[in-house]
Amino acid sequence: MEYNVPKEITFNDGDMIVSSTDTKGYITYVNDIFCRIAGYKREELIGQPHNIIRHEDMPKAVFKLLWKQIQSGKTIYAFVKNKAKNGDYYWVKAYVKPIYKNGEIVQYTSYRKPVNNFAKEYMESLYKTLVEFEKTNSADACLELVGEYLGERGLSYEQFIDRLTIGKGVDIFNKIDGFKYKNAHIIFKAHILTEVKNGNLDVVVPKCTQCEFGKRLIELQHEPYTKTKEWALMVKNHEHVHSALEQYVQLAKAGAVPEALEQSVAEVHEDTVRIFDSLTHLVDTYRG
Repeated sequence: MEYNVPKEITFNDGDMIVSSTDTKGYITYVNDIFCRIAGYKREELIGQPHNIIRHEDMPKAVFKLLWKQIQSGKTIYAFVKNKAKNGDYYWVKAYVKPIYKNGEIVQYTSYRKPVNNFAKEYMESLYKTLVEFEKTNSADACLELVGEYLGERGLSYEQFIDRLTIGKGVDIFNKIDGFKYKNAHIIFKAHILTEVKNGNLDVVVPKCTQCEFGKRLIELQHEPYTKTKEWALMVKNHEHVHSALEQYVQLAKAGAVPEALEQSVAEVHEDTVRIFDSLTHLVDTYRG
């Protein structure tokens, strides 16, 4: 049996996909461009839930954040991978806003434009990681992880979207082909903290050479920049993050008071910042 590999559908920057839903998410309006790109007739869409075009590569947390924002009366931008009727896919940058009548929200309208390749590549990698995380965690836990992810970069959600929109990176490590490993390390750290908070005191902290970030550092050990002081400091701080996480778990097992646990968590965050401060200097030196 022949299997057709899904293809990406692209559209021009001059095109805009527009749709509206009622307050429960059922489609009340779609424009012609929506129908053309998604491959549906208008009558197939009106009255259907908007998630008729949801792609399985999208984390649930993204839509949870979206609904949380618009139901509170706020607007939101989001990068979304949608699924066409024939199984193909297309990327959009969606701007979603609530529509008011007599002071009450009566519908939501979304305006969607194409996404640049830089943002697509970044979000594909990030969403893949978040979807994997959601297999064993709730959407709420995933949202907390996203907050941690942005906090590590010192970015608000809006700043994150803006930087990708103009094709600027949000990671330092992508200069040396490693942002996906840094992402994995941030998620690993957040996972340990979340597990302990949820009462799982048997969670295992892997050795610093066994996490994805540590493995990547080993792979790069023959590169010229690994002989620098910045690299040595980064490796040292990475080792200390693992030992601090292990100490955090042991303190929790011993029934430590909240203040002691908070201090331990603070050490983890501080050393994580130091890791990427070192990396910033490294990248600046070896930019070319």
